[in-house]
Amino acid sequence: MRTFLTFTLLAAFALLAAGAGADDAKPNRIERGVNKVEKGVKKTAQRTGNAIERGAKATERGVTRTVDRTEKKVKKILE
Repeated sequence: MRTFLTFTLLAAFALLAAGAGADDAKPNRIERGVNKVEKGVKKTAQRTGNAIERGAKATERGVTRTVDRTEKKVKKILE
């Protein structure tokens, strides 16, 4: 009976020790995953910001070009 109880306790401690080791590894994986996601989000935000900025510049150039062409046409008509 004592032997059975001893083996049961040893098995329980072994499981706890193995579980503690696995738990220590999990936060490290989670932290790496969080870092990867954070890096991806930053890159996506930067790309989106750059695209919006480029789009705004292109729109501004397009509007400026249209206004210039319209002004030239109006000047020709008035002359």
